[in-house]
Amino acid sequence: MRRGMTLIYGPPGSGKTSLAIRLASRVADKVLWISTTEGPDLLKEAARRVGVDPSTFDFYDFPRAFRQDIARYILDHIASYGAAVVDSVTGMATRQNIDVVTHSILYQITKEKPIIVIADEDTPHVSYIADHVIHVWYRKNSIGHYIRYVQLEKSRTRPPGPRYIFDIVEGKGIMYVHPLHTRGHTELVEEEKLGITAPLKSVVCIHGERVRKVNALLEKIKDSAIFLKIGFWTSFHGIELRDDQIYVVRTFHDLFTLYDSFASGKIKAEFVVVGGLLNMPEEDRPEYVYTLSSLLGFVRFLVFADVGPRDETVRLEKYCEEVVQA
Repeated sequence: MRRGMTLIYGPPGSGKTSLAIRLASRVADKVLWISTTEGPDLLKEAARRVGVDPSTFDFYDFPRAFRQDIARYILDHIASYGAAVVDSVTGMATRQNIDVVTHSILYQITKEKPIIVIADEDTPHVSYIADHVIHVWYRKNSIGHYIRYVQLEKSRTRPPGPRYIFDIVEGKGIMYVHPLHTRGHTELVEEEKLGITAPLKSVVCIHGERVRKVNALLEKIKDSAIFLKIGFWTSFHGIELRDDQIYVVRTFHDLFTLYDSFASGKIKAEFVVVGGLLNMPEEDRPEYVYTLSSLLGFVRFLVFADVGPRDETVRLEKYCEEVVQA
């Protein structure tokens, strides 16, 4: 995306501006940023939040009342920059002439310099003209967690991409989920504490109908484990744990900060024990499993521990390489 026009669109609060800052910082050493929505101070803070030096950008605030001056300003000054960002493109043109402005002015500039345009919704005329189209959005799930998604919907230089889950970690930038898939690709190891032989760095389910029996197994690994609590109830509520062993997932963002803590070495453990997955609807569960599996890059095993009737706990087994019935 170092050439041509890139459209980033999605609802307010989805992360469009952060993504545009990160992308623009990678395509040019100096970027002209034209905003019709945010002031320079807020944009500088947004740059710092995603780990980008604000001095890379010249942020200019154009009220929508002066939208007719935006195109002229870009044309007069783009020669001094390696790229430009327009946030939002719908703020520099009316619906009646947005295709004319985009094609006759912005797209002509892209023959020399890359342009990134941002919009709050899909604008068919701009999508058609753009060389690359990135969709950014979010949803609120059944337990009140907001999950952000990004997808490359169109590109003239590569195939459309899959949907990725992402979030913004303060000072570190935009973090994408890259699960570690180990099924069928790792050596079998004996895990004496759990009494199993399973692929190293795989997912293990510990299920039972009684809390006492499940906790008896978890007690064997608790001194080398981190315990994640998702939701209001977990199977390991009766185990005595240190404060630094318990990690409460209050938002989906917490999973990304946990990953960062493992990646930076702040947290070290052999096991991550997760409780609460059984209590959420099936339509929400895969996104947590997908994101949690990224932790397998740092631990020996990811353990899903739950208590309930057999016909309920079996729902988690499709995510596990090994199942232990307590």
